[in-house]
Parts: sequence; C-alpha cells; structure tokens
Amino acid sequence: MTSPARPDGRTVSGNGKWFLLALCLAAIAVFGLLWPSIQEWRERTNDSTLSVVDLKIFPLTADAKKECTKADTAALQRATTAVTGTFIGVDGTTATFDADHWYRGGPADRITITSSSTAKLNEGLKAAGLDGGRVLIASRSGEVLMCGESGPYSDELGALYVTTYGQAAAS
Repeated sequence: MTSPARPDGRTVSGNGKWFLLALCLAAIAVFGLLWPSIQEWRERTNDSTLSVVDLKIFPLTADAKKECTKADTAALQRATTAVTGTFIGVDGTTATFDADHWYRGGPADRITITSSSTAKLNEGLKAAGLDGGRVLIASRSGEVLMCGESGPYSDELGALYVTTYGQAAAS
C-alpha cells in the first residue's frame, strides 16, 4: 500500500499524526497529575485551610500585677511562641489575629486567643494592649505572657523581640 501523494508529488507520512496524538495524551496526563494541586489552590480561599496557633489568656490578679517587672530579654527568652500580628476581632470567647512574622514557634497564618468568658477575654486583651491594631504576642506553654512581653507594636518592644530572638524586624 502506498501513501497518498501531496500536490508537490511528495508522499504524506502518517508519523505526524501519531506524534500529535502522543503530545495530546502527554498533555492530558500532565493535567491529570496537576489536578489535585489545582483543586487545593482553588479551595485555598476558604479560611478552613489556614493554619492556626491557639493560645489562652488569663487576666492578671492584683498580686500578679505587683510581681511584674519590666519586660526584658530574659523575660522574653522563656516564651515558646513570639509573633507579630494584626488584631482581626473578637467572636464570643475567641480573639483572632493575622500572623505576619514569627520570631519563635509557628509558623501559622493565624493566632487565636481564648478565655473562659467574653468578659475575661476582653479584660485580658485590654490589659495586655492586644485589643486592636498591630501587636506583639509572646506566650509560654500556650498562655499569653502578660507582664509587658505582649502588647501593642512599638519600636521599643519590637527592638526587644529582635534583640531577644536575633532576627530581622517584621516589615
């Protein structure tokens, strides 16, 4: 059997058809392998895929406040978690923060701080200065440190974190 002739007299080879078919099948296979990653990326907009570090806050008693000393490197060294974040809001007994720079612990996208009641949560957040804006949060064994180690972001407290943890400041 002979191959059909083209107008210029050359014969047409069937190899090009098979090459094109092989390329199409390879593209379908690659797409099939990438599909789970594509699905994961599409579902990433759902907050349920964000990683979260959960902490607890307990308002200080009057006696505990008296025992607080000024936050320093030694006080921050005992923290197991240290992060810069932005206050998002309170929902019941949970306050949520977006994490933007981890000094210790983490990494996670969010930090949640809980307490036994909304009143105690609000009292603790206000006492620590964590009730709005950009904040620095330090905790030990899941409990927010309340003697000045945590608080609203300031150049002074930010520099203390950098000095303690030896990392660049959060931008």
